[in-house]
Amino acid sequence: MKQLVIVLMVLVAKVAIAQRRPIPENIRSAFEGTWQYKEKYFTNTIKIHFEPGKPYALFTDIGTGVAPSKTFKVPLKGNLLVLQAVRNQNDHLEMEIIKGKLYLRSKPAHWDEKGNRISSNHDQQEQRIFKRVKE
Repeated sequence: MKQLVIVLMVLVAKVAIAQRRPIPENIRSAFEGTWQYKEKYFTNTIKIHFEPGKPYALFTDIGTGVAPSKTFKVPLKGNLLVLQAVRNQNDHLEMEIIKGKLYLRSKPAHWDEKGNRISSNHDQQEQRIFKRVKE
């Protein structure tokens, strides 16, 4: 029993350390900056920023600038920044850098009356390709 407790303590410590690993510099430099998606009548702007030593990116959705911007903490999963859907706040988002452009994929989230997420095979995933802009 004593050995089991020691093994569990070591595993918990390793998981806690693994969660705090900072994001590699090459991924930080690829994502960090101001990005825009332009259509005929509007421009959508987002900013991605990393704080030193933190295991997440700060994603600010500026949008067209008409409504107030929103900022989210987005963790890194592999080479993607993934923002999980939160009821009444945001849809599921995945961000990936491909050939210097930011591919932002969103999937609408649907919820039941109890607040549980309902997954559907019919959910349409939308993709927008953002270009980096100089600040």
